[in-house]
Amino acid sequence: LFIIAGLDTVTATLGCSIAYLAQNSDQRQLLIDEPELLESAVEELLRWETPVPQIVRMAKEDIELGGFPIKAGDLVTLVLGAANLDDALMPNADVVDFRRKPNRHITFGGGNHRCLGSHLARQELMIAIEELHRRIPDYRLKPGETPRYSPAIREVHYLPLVFGKDHAAE
Repeated sequence: LFIIAGLDTVTATLGCSIAYLAQNSDQRQLLIDEPELLESAVEELLRWETPVPQIVRMAKEDIELGGFPIKAGDLVTLVLGAANLDDALMPNADVVDFRRKPNRHITFGGGNHRCLGSHLARQELMIAIEELHRRIPDYRLKPGETPRYSPAIREVHYLPLVFGKDHAAE
């Protein structure tokens, strides 16, 4: 499970990260100009493009949350993607900030249910983004095109990119 669990989520997060950077050339250039921001940029992109936007859990005991009773045994849907965009969790949550410190996103869950592969996922994302920008620093979304995303796991299904500095032929 450890080996296969992160395959789709890391791939999905990488695709979403590239889609974001392709549409935000200033942010992409920031990573090229200041590679020391890569680690915090990966954290921010994990927060912004939460790969598993919601999870279902079963309540272990009766509680009240926000004025709503939840009984032991009830299924509860936790929307991690929305929580990561909540200003109560962090200021200016609706802005992507590669310098955000601290970045206490809950993309990987928490407590006993924290993702076992979170550290490996971070390393894979950092290496992939670093190598992409080392080899192909200039890319963007093809003009007139829009990425298409999956409604379940947050992943890009269609990402038309153009590469290089000369985009006159577009």
